[in-house]
Amino acid sequence: MEIALRGIGVSPGIAIGPVLPFDVHTFEIPKYRISDSAEELQRLDTAVAGVRCDLERLHQQTADSLGKDHADIFKVHLMLLDDVTIREDIESRLSQEGFNIEYLLDDLLTTYAKTMRTVSDARFRERTNDLLDVGKRILGKLLNTELASLEKIEHPSVVVAYDLSPSETANIDVKNALGIATDIGGPTSHTAILARALEIPAVVGLRYACAHVKPGDMAIIDGTNGYVFIRPDASTLAEFTEQKGKVERKRRELLEAEEAVVCKTLDGYEFPLMANIELPVEVTHSLKVRVQGVGLYRTEYLFLNRTNLPSEQEQFQAYAQVAAVLKPRPVTLRTLDIGGDKLVSHLQLTVETNPQLGWRAIRFCLERPDIFKAQLRAMFRASVYGNVQIMFPLISGLEEMRQVKHVVDEVRADLARRGVAFDQGVKIGTMIEVPSAVVISDLLAKECDFFSIGTNDLIQYSLAVDRVNEKIAHMYEPAHPAILRMIQKTVKSAKAAGIPCSLCGEMAGDPLFTELLLGLGVDSLSMSAVAIPAVHAEIANTRMSSARAFARNVLAAKTATDVRGLLQTRFQRKGALERYLSQLKQSRHEQGE
Repeated sequence: MEIALRGIGVSPGIAIGPVLPFDVHTFEIPKYRISDSAEELQRLDTAVAGVRCDLERLHQQTADSLGKDHADIFKVHLMLLDDVTIREDIESRLSQEGFNIEYLLDDLLTTYAKTMRTVSDARFRERTNDLLDVGKRILGKLLNTELASLEKIEHPSVVVAYDLSPSETANIDVKNALGIATDIGGPTSHTAILARALEIPAVVGLRYACAHVKPGDMAIIDGTNGYVFIRPDASTLAEFTEQKGKVERKRRELLEAEEAVVCKTLDGYEFPLMANIELPVEVTHSLKVRVQGVGLYRTEYLFLNRTNLPSEQEQFQAYAQVAAVLKPRPVTLRTLDIGGDKLVSHLQLTVETNPQLGWRAIRFCLERPDIFKAQLRAMFRASVYGNVQIMFPLISGLEEMRQVKHVVDEVRADLARRGVAFDQGVKIGTMIEVPSAVVISDLLAKECDFFSIGTNDLIQYSLAVDRVNEKIAHMYEPAHPAILRMIQKTVKSAKAAGIPCSLCGEMAGDPLFTELLLGLGVDSLSMSAVAIPAVHAEIANTRMSSARAFARNVLAAKTATDVRGLLQTRFQRKGALERYLSQLKQSRHEQGE
């Protein structure tokens, strides 16, 4: 019988294939008394040295394939190997208890992990996996046991696991790993970040996937919408096979085109498609799908998985690199958005009861002008190399926006005074991602050069749903009428003020919503580069006049179920129409017309 599960889609795309359950076996840890503590510590040192060699090799492999920034995950692991506190705890217990080193290490790791998982911050909880990954490697060396690996998968498969460590994901057989599904994890986990970089469709936070699968079961992963189907019935399999084929066909057509394809509707409206990126290395793939700019550069990823702050120069180089490659296309840099589900340990953010409602994003930056101004200086300096725009996250009121603009003016004045070159025409905008910003969007529009609607947070705050909480992931609903009305109001405010309004949340990369968003008047969409071909195909099969009429119809719907019904019916009907027109075109071609 078909089983449908809903989790968190973290890497877009559709994967269909047989299940490969990946069960990371737990070690049988012996416990016995030892007579020579020095010998036990020597065994530990030898194991650590072996793990260090493995991690250095993995770091280099990842740097070669995905770039330095993704490889830095393993620098964190290398630093954990040298953690003085862990070493001191082991030595202390060794002298006091006299048990073998494997037992003491395993017991300490269990204690540390239990403590770390009680922290409310999701990103900090996810970093527990880094510690356990390193510890497991050391235990493997001590016990002379080979760790389970996904480095060589015998045939194309959908990998289903309770969780995957960073090393397991980075080492995965990309050729045969069709998709990834895990029971735990969130959008900021290393599994999610690496899956996106490797362009493998992935869904995390499923909770019960492992309990329902056995080797060889057919499975479907919808990494865009967060669905996983186990043993799908014939109709579900046919629907997703057709959708997957359509996406891949359009993607292939775009990649094989001899010249850049302007994204247009059937009635000639040009509609820019932008990329969301986290690291400069992602620009390479973005160019392959001919993006028309970067609508969201998540700069906080320069601050993560390291023990110190990136310097102004390091930030400048990262921003300038992207701006230069994409020139004259726009690159929208979002200032540091940490806190909430993104924890940066070396900034010593305090653990908060409600981190998503706490000291995060622009609130943090305004309280730490040293960090904020260094980032702004780097951004303005980078503007010389391309078309840079700057936007600010989590703006909730007019006073906050004016505070930000005051800091911006100070940075500009400082650079001008020191004779540092920058583009005087850099556009300044805000993200609209909290309900208060929507309500006063008419006022904010007068202070900004552009809006960017961040639907991920807007949905979370409006519906009171923690989007990284697996228990309520099913309540995170972009089709909720309240969300659609908020988008409509924000767009109207932007148009009244004569400024553009883009949308950069996960909704942007879902073809199901494409016609609706066009009809609501959004000026551009920004998404993961892998989602662009499918969205491009939908726009090319849409008339703006029909989209506006469709949007009016959808806005009249009263429930999210009604909205989804309208969207799915429309999506399926348009697909049937496209197939008919394609067949007609082929028939005429064969007849020589």
